[in-house]
Amino acid sequence: MRYYLAILFTYICNTLAIGQGIAVSPSRIFFTGAAGQTTSQAITFSNTSANEFYFVANIKDWDRDSLGLKRYYPTANKPTSNASWLSLSDNTVRLAPGETKSINLTMTVPRSEPSQLTNSMLFFTQVKEQKKDLAQGLNVNVLLEVGIQIYHTPTGLRPGDLEFLAFEDRGIIKNTNGIAVRRMDVKVKNTGQINKDAYVRFELTNTQTGEEIPIKAIAIAMLPEAEQWVQVDLPEKLSPAPYLAVAILDAGSQYDLKIAEKEIKY
Repeated sequence: MRYYLAILFTYICNTLAIGQGIAVSPSRIFFTGAAGQTTSQAITFSNTSANEFYFVANIKDWDRDSLGLKRYYPTANKPTSNASWLSLSDNTVRLAPGETKSINLTMTVPRSEPSQLTNSMLFFTQVKEQKKDLAQGLNVNVLLEVGIQIYHTPTGLRPGDLEFLAFEDRGIIKNTNGIAVRRMDVKVKNTGQINKDAYVRFELTNTQTGEEIPIKAIAIAMLPEAEQWVQVDLPEKLSPAPYLAVAILDAGSQYDLKIAEKEIKY
């Protein structure tokens, strides 16, 4: 007996590179057209696989929740939506093996240009299933979906800054893998009217011995005037001692580093 499993993959990164041999670029598009202006940008698809791919385009509105996770909505449901301003030179993309193809995304900014950043998400969804035979005869129908973030940034928006609002010790909890960890949360606010990318870097130091415990940095992306909790998991088992936890907010060379500290005990 054979079993069939349908899997949907969504990839959103700098260049959308997919293991099945598909790459889409760019992953984010920033338009700056003035009121009434029409501007375009090319989206490039590359198929390095031996399979044919067929994609259909659709657009959704989106924002982020308090943890920075994306939430999607039907178009025209968000006051910050620019979905109705967009058009494509082709709403479908068919790629033969080894083929590279580009289509144009056009934005026509309304004459009553809004005084805020607007966004939408352009999805390309594979509608022809790819079948792969696995070792035990399991067939997997793999559906691919890629999402491109679309922004319009009017001139004159206040850049603002990123700031720490809170630094909390949540104690020992179990993460999504069921592993016990010591969780720390920092709350970050984007005080500006533009989108911002940053890294939150963490340092943990045993104040008795000076030992530094390496902690992985976390990349964040924040919409205008948003507040977001950033969670970092520290090792559960460390030598009993007082520790100094330091969070560093790095939004790039155009912004000053922000630092928050908290003393904790193991």
